[in-house]
Amino acid sequence: MTSVKTYESIQVDKFNYNKPTKYNNSYFGPLSYDTNTEPIYLQTPKLRCKINVKDILEHKNPYLEVTIPKNRLDFYDLFLSIDDKNVKTTFDKSEEWFGKALPIEAIEEMYKPITKGFKKNTEPTIKFKIPVSKGKLQCSCYNQTKNFIDISEIKENDELILILHLKGLKVLKQNYFCECYISQIKLFQEKDLKYNIIEEYSFVDNEDEEEDYTDILDPELIKEFNKEKVEKEKRIHEIKQKMEENKKILEDLENN
Repeated sequence: MTSVKTYESIQVDKFNYNKPTKYNNSYFGPLSYDTNTEPIYLQTPKLRCKINVKDILEHKNPYLEVTIPKNRLDFYDLFLSIDDKNVKTTFDKSEEWFGKALPIEAIEEMYKPITKGFKKNTEPTIKFKIPVSKGKLQCSCYNQTKNFIDISEIKENDELILILHLKGLKVLKQNYFCECYISQIKLFQEKDLKYNIIEEYSFVDNEDEEEDYTDILDPELIKEFNKEKVEKEKRIHEIKQKMEENKKILEDLENN
């Protein structure tokens, strides 16, 4: 199972940086976590969506912009730390990665941070990338009762929790940035979720199984039903026996 860490528990100093290698028209250096070098999956606090997802379904590079509540500014501070760590590590490893030592000013100018500044007494916002494959958004979405829902149901001002994948550093000709995208979304829906009806037939059938209604019938009714069944079978047996006797009489008459 994928190891997901809450944003409060993750430690930026345990990030591992790999040397960027050529990938298509860019360079990419994957990130991993701690000594077991696992992928970095991070769970956010409850955030507020700033857009209607339906409005970005056709975008080539869609982003989900979220607002961070004032009581969760530690989450914003975490991404400030991640941005600082990315720049500092690039500076420390620039000679190893690029063949020459780069000045910190040049690296800071090239780096596109995840965070952006915000005015005093306002709530900061961050944009997170939604992965796309063959023109379709590839991010799974659930509601608070763990039912799968379509991502297009997310609307402006909806509350949600994200699982983010901090994949690594992507280096282009003029700039570089941390490749970070949404892996899963938990949406808190306001509509009535009392009943969760399964749409498709979901019973596990046994072909050899006989129908049994004894759990829904009154015992007296069952007793009466069984009594009638016995009497009916007895009557059928008597009729069959009488027919056999008549058949024998006819045979004797024909022989005579």
